[in-house]
Amino acid sequence: MPTTLLFDTWGTLVDNYSIADVIEPYVFESHIAQQISEDWRFQQKWAMFYTTLSDSFVPHPTLNEACLRWALDRHHVELPEEAVRDIIGQYHKLRAYPDVLGALKSLKEQGLTLKIVANPTKKMIEDHSRYAGTLEYIDEIISSGEEAQAFKPSPKVYELGMQRAGCPKEEILWVTGHFWEIVGAVRQGLNCAWTNRARQPALKIGVEPTYTTNNLQELADILAKGG
Repeated sequence: MPTTLLFDTWGTLVDNYSIADVIEPYVFESHIAQQISEDWRFQQKWAMFYTTLSDSFVPHPTLNEACLRWALDRHHVELPEEAVRDIIGQYHKLRAYPDVLGALKSLKEQGLTLKIVANPTKKMIEDHSRYAGTLEYIDEIISSGEEAQAFKPSPKVYELGMQRAGCPKEEILWVTGHFWEIVGAVRQGLNCAWTNRARQPALKIGVEPTYTTNNLQELADILAKGG
């Protein structure tokens, strides 16, 4: 049984696409705001992959801004510089998924240590965790971007998490909403949990998570029953 859970946050604990609430007042239409938020997130993930793979690390605030500007350009939306800066500055306004707060409370009551290992800066993680209400349940925030100068699924990120877990590797459970992150965790020999809210099919490449659940509460319930 695990003693320490290492969480991703974007797309696992908080919903990146809820940033559409911040964008909507500037584009005056909820559907366009949602499309921009989806393309912003798409480009974030893709850019983090190829900058890490090419050993061309770009600090997350710079990358995040570039990806927003790309998404705006893709939808032919021109905003004043002040508006762009305001949207970027409000990226902490990400909602927790509906199941998350109850699940984190349950996991803490089980005596588990909960840490975040994620790509954004520590301040970005702290800010959106505070806004979402998850911060009070988290024992430590670890920024792979700041500390490892790499983004997931680089082995450097998993090595950082294992170093900071405070327990043997066998007692770590890596928790994420992304299958590509599961691939990296399995490659490092970690037990891992895929919170598959989007009901995505697994890529048939011989990678199997330790647990696959539809939400985080399901995982908390499984662990409460001894796995």
